[in-house]
Amino acid sequence: MPMTTTRKFLFSLVLLIGVLAFTDAHAGMESQDDSSPSAPTVINGKPAVSGEVATAPVPDPLYGWNKFWFTFNDVFYSRLMRPLAKGYVVIMPKKARTGLANIYNNFTFPIRFLNSLLQLNFVKASREFGRFFINSTFGMAGLMDLAKSDPNLQPGNEDFGQTLGHYGMTEGFYIVWPFLGPSNLRDTIGMAGDAAANPLTWIFGPWSAHDDYNPWYWSYIIKAGDTFNRLPETLDEYDAITKPAIEPYTAMKDAYIQYRRNAVAH
Repeated sequence: MPMTTTRKFLFSLVLLIGVLAFTDAHAGMESQDDSSPSAPTVINGKPAVSGEVATAPVPDPLYGWNKFWFTFNDVFYSRLMRPLAKGYVVIMPKKARTGLANIYNNFTFPIRFLNSLLQLNFVKASREFGRFFINSTFGMAGLMDLAKSDPNLQPGNEDFGQTLGHYGMTEGFYIVWPFLGPSNLRDTIGMAGDAAANPLTWIFGPWSAHDDYNPWYWSYIIKAGDTFNRLPETLDEYDAITKPAIEPYTAMKDAYIQYRRNAVAH
């Protein structure tokens, strides 16, 4: 049977991860031994403060690849997509954008719930389940985040990359993906775990029982739609990190590393 487009993509992703892991094993040591001073850790354009996780820098053996795709993403989002995002803000009120984001967050609740269980954090798991139940029933399928008003039911962000970090897997090395942005080896592997827990994968994926009229690419369209819906706020955060920086690439890299380390630690 010919390999489907989705399976080809998954096979290519697994192969690429293997190649990158091999690269890290041989090239990462040199980056770790670099004694030159690194740029200060930045979060939202500000130096890291006391209480935030700050350890050794993450190796960047794929600097050429990463810098190219950072520049590509910067041009794509900051220059090409920014006018569309500004127009979207005009025609789509803030409350409507928030409602759409709430619906997507509520629908992808299994990702956060399962990763909380995998981390044996039953408080977070019960919180996610409580949020899902309240928002799905009284919040019109998540359109309104009613659970957020309860201090014990604040939104979580658990993912498989954090789960791997919880069990001691190191970051590996830094990598920038086209369109997706900054990541590392551990979080890249985590994307596969999150995809497996995402209901969209099972509704529109190659395993769907209704694959004839539910094309696999609909899951990517819905995800892209959610990304675009959040783009105005995302660009504001991006500008807060990169605009004050002398070297935007380094500022974004440090901000991402600090953010993910704090997410794993907490």
